[in-house]
This record gives sequence, C-alpha cells and structure tokens, in this order.
Amino acid sequence: MTLKRTMCALLAATMLVPSAVMAETAASAAEVDASESAASVSVESSGASYGLATNCQDGTILHCFDWKYNDIIAELPNIAEAGFTSVQTSPAQPDGSGAWYWLYQPKGFYVGTNGLGTKQDLTNLCTEAEKYGIKVIVDVVANHLSGDHSSIQSDLRDSQYWHSYGKVHSWEDRYQVTHGEIGMPDLATENSYVQQCVKNYILELKDMGVSGIRWDAVKHIGLPSEDDNFLPVVTDTGLYNYGEILVGPDDRKSGNEGLMKEYTNYMSVTDNVYGNDHRNAFAGGGVKAEYGNWVAKGLTSDKVVYWGESHDTWANAYEGGYSWNQSQNVVDRAYAAVATRNKASALYFSRPFSDPTAKENTTVGSKGSTHYTAKEVAAVNHFHNAMVGKADYYTASNGCAVITRQGGGAVIVKGSGSGQVSVENAGKYAKPGTYTDEVSGNTFTVTENTISGTIGDSGIAVIYDGKPVSGISAAPGSGSFTDSMTVTLSANNVTNAQYSTSDGQSGSFTDGKTLTFGSSVAAGSSVTLTLTADADDGSLTETYTYTKKDPNAAVKVYFDNASYNWSSVYAYVYDESGSTVKELAAWPGKSMTKGSTGYYEVEIPDDLTVNGQVIFAESKDSSNRYPGHDEAGLKINGSSKLFSAGNSWKDYTP
Repeated sequence: MTLKRTMCALLAATMLVPSAVMAETAASAAEVDASESAASVSVESSGASYGLATNCQDGTILHCFDWKYNDIIAELPNIAEAGFTSVQTSPAQPDGSGAWYWLYQPKGFYVGTNGLGTKQDLTNLCTEAEKYGIKVIVDVVANHLSGDHSSIQSDLRDSQYWHSYGKVHSWEDRYQVTHGEIGMPDLATENSYVQQCVKNYILELKDMGVSGIRWDAVKHIGLPSEDDNFLPVVTDTGLYNYGEILVGPDDRKSGNEGLMKEYTNYMSVTDNVYGNDHRNAFAGGGVKAEYGNWVAKGLTSDKVVYWGESHDTWANAYEGGYSWNQSQNVVDRAYAAVATRNKASALYFSRPFSDPTAKENTTVGSKGSTHYTAKEVAAVNHFHNAMVGKADYYTASNGCAVITRQGGGAVIVKGSGSGQVSVENAGKYAKPGTYTDEVSGNTFTVTENTISGTIGDSGIAVIYDGKPVSGISAAPGSGSFTDSMTVTLSANNVTNAQYSTSDGQSGSFTDGKTLTFGSSVAAGSSVTLTLTADADDGSLTETYTYTKKDPNAAVKVYFDNASYNWSSVYAYVYDESGSTVKELAAWPGKSMTKGSTGYYEVEIPDDLTVNGQVIFAESKDSSNRYPGHDEAGLKINGSSKLFSAGNSWKDYTP
C-alpha cells in the first residue's frame, strides 16, 4: 500500500470509430451554483415520497446505457424506489443503430429517430419521469459528427466549420487535444454558427422536458481562455450540465488544474480517476487511502461527478478496457465509496448483457442489467439523499473505506469479503448511537471514536438514523506528553458525569469539555484520568493513563509558518511500512499549535518516529500542501525536524 498518488492509463471516450480508438493516460462546502438551482424540476407529491434530491447535482444518476426510451419508462417506479434522482440516456441525435458506438457518430444537432426511439418517445419519458421526481439527462455529442460528411446536416458541411489540424499525436499537448481528430473530423467549436446550431439543439431538448445535458468528449472542446466561447454559449440554458473529462483537460500530470477549474465555470466534470482507483483497489482486496483526486487539487465537490464504472471502462474492453471482467460486487463497492460524498453526484452504470470482448456485441436499444435495484445499491442512494448538505469525511481504516457525514451516519465498505469490523468514526462525524445496517440488517454501534459491527456479504454497510448510545470517553485515550496534557471529554446519553485525575483535579463535565493536567508531575511519572457517569442500564467507569516524557527526548516536527502564511497548519503523519497504514490522525492530520519557538509544532508518538512520514496541509480541501498531491511525505527518521522557507526539511533542536 502506498500513499503516493499516481495517474493510471485510461481509454479514450466512446466517440471513437472502431479503427481509430486511441489510448489516453490518465470535500467542499460550496453551494451548488445558480445554473444548477435553475435546472431543478419541481417534484410532484408522488415524487417527493421517494425522498429524491431536488436537483441533479445533489442526487445520483442511473445510466441507462443504450436502453430504449420506452424501456426506461417501464422501469421508472423501480428507479425511483432505488433512490436515483436522474436517468441518463444515450445520445438522441440521428440516427445511430446497430453497434453502440454509432450513436457517438451522429449526423446532426437535432432530435432524430434512432435505435432508442422517436422524439415523441423521449418526450413521453420526460413527462412520465417528472411524475416520480426523476430528471432526464441526455448525452450530447458536440465535438464531432459522423466521419461521412455527405450524410451530416447540410449546413455544417463547409470546411469553415471544421478544424484541419489532423490526428492527435501528443495527448499532453492541449492544442492538439482541442483541435486534433480523435477518429472523426473535429468541429470548429469556436465558430459562432456551430455554437448556435448546438444551442438550438439543447433548447429543443429543454422544450421536450429534458433537465440536464451530459457533454461527451468535452475535454476536446476549447475554453474561453483559449479563444473558444462554445461552452458559455451552449450551457446558458438553465439546464444542469456535466462534462465527460477523462483523466484531465489533457494528459499532463500537473499544470492543467486551471483549465479543469475553468470548465467548472460552466458545468460539473467527471473524475473517473478517483472512481476507477477505488474499483481497482477493491478488486485487489484493498481500499484507497486518498480522500479525493480533483477535489484535492482545488475543485469544489459540487462540481464533480464520480462513478465506479462507466460505459468507457466497460464497453471499450475490446481495446483494453478494464472493468468488464471485474465483478458487479467490486463495482458496487466502488460506487458506494464515491456515491456517499457530500455535494458530489455519482453515476451508476447499467451493464449490458452482451459480451464486451467484441465491440459489435453491444447494440443500441438493448436493455441492460436491473441490478441497480439491489438492496446495497438502493441503500447507498437513500443514504446519499438523506445526507444532502451534511459535510463528509473520508478515511481508510482497518481495511475499510469509511465515509461519515457530520451529524449523520456512515457508510463502511470492506476491502474484501464480509465480517466483523471496528473502524474509525472518521472526523467524529457520525452520531454516536446504535444503528441497523440498511443492507444486512445487522446492528452497528457508533461511539465518538469508533464504528463497530458485522458487514454482510455485499461488503457494504449503510447506517443512519441510529438510536443514541450511552457512553463516556476521553480523546486521546492514551499517550505521552512533555509539558501538560489536554484531552476532550465526551458524554453521550448519561447523567452525573464526573472526572478525577491522580494529580488532584476533579469535577463534573458535559460533552465536549476540555481538560488540561499533568504540569505539576515529574518527567517519567504517569497521570491517571478516571471518568464516571450514570446511564439507563447502570453506572459507567472509564480509566486512562498518560505518561510525562522528558521534553529533550520527545520527537517533534516544526513548521515555520512565517514563510508560508497559511491560515492553519496540519501535519498528516503516517507510517506505511507495515501491512496497514498507521496514522496520527486522519487527513488532513493533526492540527499544529504555535509553541515557544515561534514555530507551529506537533509531537510524534513513539510508534511513528522511526518510519513515519509527514505531509503539511493548510486544510482538508486546500491546495496548499507539501509535499505535492502525488508525492510521498517527508521522512522523520527518528529525530525532530523543521520545515521552513524554500521547502527546507532538516534536523532541528530548539
């Protein structure tokens, strides 16, 4: 296991012709923007009863890949019961039929009859979906049209509407990515007439009742900073918009973050790397340690769409795709890990029943799997909808991915198999209590620090709306100190909570009280903290012991904030030398405090001094951090260290 983050190789999007498929390499509180709010469709009373989100971004999306519109209509009651806020159709443009990829080589910008159905069928779908509070998102191909220009709409055949660069040779060259051919001639999207043709098509869809647009291959369309105003023109319709961006705006590992953020001025964007990494981790029986990918690089969560699997990862199997031969359960666990995040939307892919090892086997109009109705998938969606607006916290703990929601519940996804687990209550976000897992029916207990229970066969547990549990505790519950020790006391569903210390302090306490002790005892001595309280089922007693160390023997890391001027400083300290990663505290780590040296400091516990590494961060979601996102932490190597100007890291003795 490693915390060093690396990009994985991914296949290009479905717009590619079979002879020219080309390989590509690879937690915010912000509110959904005004355009998304405007896109919200009012939910009728029948729809509201399903508890669906009121807009596309706050909900989850069922991708009915290649389904006929009428087949989606027939499934709407089940889709609503399963908790999906939106359904996504394949492209409605004319006139794809046969193998799936022909829909991604359309003949024009208008709704036409194709293998999915007629314009009236799509209108009927929008009308019926609204009765359930479900939104309809339509996939739109705008980067190109059919390679046979004798068959496309006649007013776009002139050469002025097309780029003439030729094929893309370097996926790290942004100009080639936006002007080069990826199987078909590339539309000159900077041309105002092209823009108006596409916008008229979007308005046609809106008039039919469509609520959102999924923009295929949008990374191949330029931005205003690149003298292309296509996106501000075509997305100014009041609809929800999200764009398919595989890996990034190009395949550079860094330097394109600003472009990615510019896309979010007009739409949400996909983060396939994060979802795919989760799926691959679960396929290997492990869990992913990182809390985000593009969010960690500065994007806000309300501009991200995740998935555990997409039609690219499944249907491109014949060219080296990488999810079709992974089990549906592995995909479901990846979906559970990403679809339970705050603000971010997530897409669930309905797998076709065909054999993807030959591209022609998957055909337009074939209804796919209805596994989306499985209890574990529906429970994830119901949790997602119930937790809207509650901040999330992600961590990897004891072989599980743990997602908690502040003041709410948690989702625990086991890396492999099923069984008893005891994991961290990440960020202490989940409310202490006893819960019934929505998937297995097993009982889980949440305390301030831990979540314990038995995960069923799916490997997924979903818990919320629990009953309060009685308990008292101190955090941290053990350890050492040099000057004095400060702990936070917790009291849940108890009365007459009292504390006493062996150095002479005592009194009553309520939940959240901080207590400092130990300043008067000699180095080498211990202080015992005893907590007592009364609960409905009897009296409670908890005892904790803390050891005072010689300050000259303590290992600390120091941060010279005068050189960086961060608003806060966190030290994420970890040791990945063993079979599992040990952490001082979950990302972004331990909050550092300013000491007598003038530097921010944190003491390193004995078990992290030798093989421990540290990453400094301003906050959980800030891009201010060192080392960088895809780099390993600074090594402690058993001695105190100072991080100062110029990213200097050296031994330090105050």
